[in-house]
Amino acid sequence: MQHLKPSALFIAFLALFGCESGTQTTTQVVKKAAKTYSAFVGTYTRKEGHVNGKGEGIYLYQLDSASGYLDKIGVQKEIVNPSFLTPSADGKYLYAVEEIGAAVDKAGRVVAYRQAGDHLEKINQQSTFAFAPCHVSTDGKGRYVFVANYAGAIAVYPIAENGGLGEAIYKEAFQGKGPHSRQDAPHPHSVNLSPDDRFLYVPDLGTDNIYIYSINYKDAKNPLTRVGATKVQAAGGPRHFTFHPTLNKAYVVNELSCKVTEMNWDKTTGMLDTVASISTLPAGYKESNTCSDLHITSNGQFLYAANRGHNSIVGFSIAANGKLSLIGHASTQGEVPRNFAISPDGRFLYAANQNSDNILILSIGPDGKLKFKKEEKVFTPVCVRFGK
Repeated sequence: MQHLKPSALFIAFLALFGCESGTQTTTQVVKKAAKTYSAFVGTYTRKEGHVNGKGEGIYLYQLDSASGYLDKIGVQKEIVNPSFLTPSADGKYLYAVEEIGAAVDKAGRVVAYRQAGDHLEKINQQSTFAFAPCHVSTDGKGRYVFVANYAGAIAVYPIAENGGLGEAIYKEAFQGKGPHSRQDAPHPHSVNLSPDDRFLYVPDLGTDNIYIYSINYKDAKNPLTRVGATKVQAAGGPRHFTFHPTLNKAYVVNELSCKVTEMNWDKTTGMLDTVASISTLPAGYKESNTCSDLHITSNGQFLYAANRGHNSIVGFSIAANGKLSLIGHASTQGEVPRNFAISPDGRFLYAANQNSDNILILSIGPDGKLKFKKEEKVFTPVCVRFGK
């Protein structure tokens, strides 16, 4: 057997057993190797009829993928009720809606920012032409920004070379109502692009419809053409919407009926066909509840949805045919989980509890079960989004 030199023997000893200095060195290497992501938290900043907003604006964080922890790096003030945010696909820009009513301005606003390390640089803003904008999205190549106003309208904006927003090139006021007391008018609640950016899907909580549009990126005068609509169950109240990463499936969470609806998606025509719905609540639960959000892990194995009232995240496994099966419920340890996000690697879930000023961090196990990891204190959080 060849004998190790003393220095080599000492190094081998450190590798096997470690010591205080060796442990620190190993930790430093792990931290350097762990990928970090930009993270943004939107908040309510004013007292409104449904919330006592106490946030300062948009909080900027950095996500450590190894620990799942959020490190606060700054806050973007001088914005009113940034209730929903979306980063650009290239990570250079951030778009935020200002969910405001007549007491602040004649309509809501959408704001464009340039990401600049530990802060945001405002580029410009545009009117949303209706009150209470509640959702914003953008396509993968940075051509358009889409906004949904809860007060009954959507709008489309061209994106300039500097990331700013041009004047709206499309506005549509919705019509209709539904059988529920909350459905006395249309309430488009989100604007969602298909994975190939060819279609836009707008769930309307007020009419129980998901409206479907083809997107024309070459004709600024006619960027959207409605090609159909899919009806969910009566008094369902479709709210947030997502696609499966590999299956031709889409899912919508229904705020009023507290169910997730599975749909077949025709990627050629854009059409949706409802398949089945499953409750987000435990059997026998009779208290008041509304649903807010849903997301699928990047590997396509699990779908989660948020309950406000039961104050939980419900987990489902996704079968090869897209069918959902209940895993269980995890408490958000707070009140009114308005929104949540899943880390890009699918290992952690972040639930924003609007009325208890906290974000609960949960780990996602190999079986899809959620476990408490950490709590982050944030005033009136309503949206969590990850960037590059």
